[in-house]
Amino acid sequence: MIGRLSGRLVLIEPPHILIDVAGVGYELEVGSGFASGLSIGETVVAFVRTVVRPDALVLYGFSTGLERQLFDSLLKIQGVGPALALNAIAALGADGVWQAVAEEDVMRLKSISGVGEKTARRIVIELAAAARGFTGGGGNNGSILQKDELRGALAALGFRPSEVEAVLPRMPEDLELSDSIRWALKELRR
Repeated sequence: MIGRLSGRLVLIEPPHILIDVAGVGYELEVGSGFASGLSIGETVVAFVRTVVRPDALVLYGFSTGLERQLFDSLLKIQGVGPALALNAIAALGADGVWQAVAEEDVMRLKSISGVGEKTARRIVIELAAAARGFTGGGGNNGSILQKDELRGALAALGFRPSEVEAVLPRMPEDLELSDSIRWALKELRR
């Protein structure tokens, strides 16, 4: 399974992008928010979820590990498929969806294209337990999601996974993502 790709962006055809990684082109389906901030020729890092369907193998791309985790959580809900999950992330952002679930804001979830009353309520019920631990856009308090994003950032800077994994257990729990990157860089330079 492909978890993350880093390469040169060679094509943008919403909702698809094409990333060249060592001469191999990977086509990703992405949300409009992710695609809008990209330019041909730039280096792109995308967190990836592979979905196998009877007629296709589809790679979905996300700018953060939080978006990918939300996508996975949404797919577990009856009546929510990949297109709807991408719509949710594009419409509200991962933070916005988690916040709406935590606040049981059915009206906000209904503002997502393709989400009606029943689906919005189902999303709130199914994701409520996970949303209770959501802290919002600031720090994730050393959460798995923050560490996933930290791993991706450090890998993009050229650090090997083994180097990164060696310092993660020592990382203070109360750091925001930007501070955790600074902390990890100091630790890795020792």
